[in-house]
Amino acid sequence: MERINSSALSPRFLLGQPNRSALILSGFAAAICCVPQVLAQAPDQTDDPSASALTTPTTEVPIEVDAWSDGIWTAAMSGDQAMLDEYLANVPATAQPGRAQALRDAIDSYRSHLNAASVDRTEDRDAALERLKEHLAADEIVKALTAAVEVQTLADDWDEMLQIEQMQMLLSRSQSDWKEALEAGDLLLAQDLLYRLRTLNEDIGEPEAYKRYDNALDDVNRRISLLAQYAQRTLHELRREEMARYAPEEEFPEFNDAFAGEWKERLRNINDRMLKRALVMASRDHIAAGGWKPLLEGGLESLRIFVTTAALKENFEGLGKLEMVDRFDAFLEIHEKRIQDMPDDALNGETCRRLIDEVLLANNRTVQIEPAVIIREFGDGAMYRLEKDFQDEYSQVIWPEELRRFQQQVDGDFVGVGILIRHDDRRRIMIVNPLEGSPAARSGIKAGDIILGVEDKDTVGWSLNQAVDEITGPADQEVTLKIEREGLDEPFDVAVMRDQIKMRSVNGWWKNELSAEGEPDWDWFIDETDGIGYIRLTSFNEDSFQDFLTALQEMHEERPLNGLILDLRFNPGGLLRSAVEFTNLFVESGTIVSGEDRNRNKVWELSAEPGRAACMGLPTVVLVNRGSASASEIVAGALKAHSAAVVLGERSFGKGSVQTVHDLSSPFSQAAVKLTTQYYVLPPLPGESTGRLVHKKPGSDDWGVNPHISVEMAPEQIMDATELRRKADFIEEWVAEDDREARPEVGPLVLEGKDPQLEMGLLLLKARVLKDRRNPDLLVESSEVSN
Repeated sequence: MERINSSALSPRFLLGQPNRSALILSGFAAAICCVPQVLAQAPDQTDDPSASALTTPTTEVPIEVDAWSDGIWTAAMSGDQAMLDEYLANVPATAQPGRAQALRDAIDSYRSHLNAASVDRTEDRDAALERLKEHLAADEIVKALTAAVEVQTLADDWDEMLQIEQMQMLLSRSQSDWKEALEAGDLLLAQDLLYRLRTLNEDIGEPEAYKRYDNALDDVNRRISLLAQYAQRTLHELRREEMARYAPEEEFPEFNDAFAGEWKERLRNINDRMLKRALVMASRDHIAAGGWKPLLEGGLESLRIFVTTAALKENFEGLGKLEMVDRFDAFLEIHEKRIQDMPDDALNGETCRRLIDEVLLANNRTVQIEPAVIIREFGDGAMYRLEKDFQDEYSQVIWPEELRRFQQQVDGDFVGVGILIRHDDRRRIMIVNPLEGSPAARSGIKAGDIILGVEDKDTVGWSLNQAVDEITGPADQEVTLKIEREGLDEPFDVAVMRDQIKMRSVNGWWKNELSAEGEPDWDWFIDETDGIGYIRLTSFNEDSFQDFLTALQEMHEERPLNGLILDLRFNPGGLLRSAVEFTNLFVESGTIVSGEDRNRNKVWELSAEPGRAACMGLPTVVLVNRGSASASEIVAGALKAHSAAVVLGERSFGKGSVQTVHDLSSPFSQAAVKLTTQYYVLPPLPGESTGRLVHKKPGSDDWGVNPHISVEMAPEQIMDATELRRKADFIEEWVAEDDREARPEVGPLVLEGKDPQLEMGLLLLKARVLKDRRNPDLLVESSEVSN
């Protein structure tokens, strides 16, 4: 294991859960975080997105270690990158020599890693440009566009790249190619081209071009989605053509006829009453206060896309009758125009009910699609318009066949065997991976295994939902899976005991081992010598806060905790109360988060409770990136607002909305509608008087949580760091310890600069705790890295 002693590493994760916290906090709160608070706070300045780059000092910095340590933390808290660089370039001579030299070495390494990354970036850009030219010459337009996206990502001056002759030729050629693909019905090729063209026009000051590609791609994506749901044979053939285009040497499987009727599952127990009730609630309660118009327009637009997707005639005979299609589409177009022209106050529930009835009647007189299809597509289209117009991808109608799984997710009640599944290329049920410590993992189930049968039932033709329904069931009951495994001649049966599945979210720096029950044993210290812990939190669930407190206690039992890195990168969020309880560990008083309705009225507020801030004053760095959302943004944003932590990385995702669920059930069918009805509001930043909306609203150029210190990572760095972490955390628990494959060490994330955000976070904490490292027994002259 690599530990960064005197320059070492060690991570961790955490979450908040109210009623369990007091028991543990009262026992060791005082001992966990006996550290001084930062007294001086400069005004918040977080709008500068420039990446960290150490420079030669130009102004005088304190030479006394206490003042230097406080000053560098204040510079970080204020987002003053220039001052921070100067402090890092001037480690005080009054510091203990061994500790000071270790810090200087770490700073030099960071400089070296930045320089190497800059050189690599230029070389990678040039290599991508050469690939672009090669693919263009070979008439491989999609691959050439992929290389163009790489060039754009790596180039300092994109306008300069646009002047290159081959780049201009590529963009001109791809313009015509996507239109030709669309006319030929090759939706997958059109999608490939449009996606890359849209990416090349994102955030470059060409909003009209971006919008044009975005709208075209949106239309193509929706038609492909329709094929995936209602015309799987046609989509299969398009995928065959795609395989021939990109990998002609690969064998493509034949279509499995057992899937031909899978689309009918989506329509069970759907009726027009639930649709009408869902639209009434959406028009009345949705946060955007858009009223009826976007809902009705969205429903009609969705049906027009459906009826003009010719490939759907695979299962809907009426769509093969062009005269009937034209009549129905003309009817929809007339009503779409009528809704657009009507004043908002003229639209109401009666308009909605009459429109849906007329649509169903017109359908019956023309293309004669099953009414449940018309109802579902209208409802999904109405909700999609809320996403398109108001960037709300969370409102949805939860149809009867989706309701049970939705409720399971809300309750967090996962009873099963603990596997993630998907369809392979032959549409068989394939195990993506067994969850760590799950019944499946303990039974020897492996990633890549194929489930051929469940309790003597053949899985041929099963949808993923059907597989989930058959495999899950009551706890403490066995389910027998017939498994096919690569390398074995014959399938075999595995009996797995169903159990409550624990979704672990609190992770440390190095996973030492797994217990017989599948519980991980973590090393929590990223730098044991300086007493700096690391916690990586992957979600905010029911167990997260308690697991975090356990991690704190384990660290405290090993040695005093002087600083903490809380890694919230790629954390999509979770329970609000968990985020609030966690924040309360670091914040003694004041507002943590509030909610406001469609009229900007505050409808609730959650504040810190006195006596729970066991970690108040603990030097903490919170890592965020574009994958940090919802509850993660509440924690990072509240800690920033209360000056309780330095937030470092990249701007967060911008998901700050609250959804409520309304029942649509009737005596014969059950359904629901989930609507965004409120926005989260973070407390005001230091020096400001109003709170901050997290949510990314249409047209906004400011959203999410901006870090104090911006440190960007290139896509390749993110992939490399993520893959290293994944492999390091993966223990083959079904294999005898001596026979397991060796895991990579995690030290290179910092010591080789593979994760510059983590490296900078550790540097800040080492600098912050420099004044507290006065025990000669703990002084180490050299850096010793541990896994």
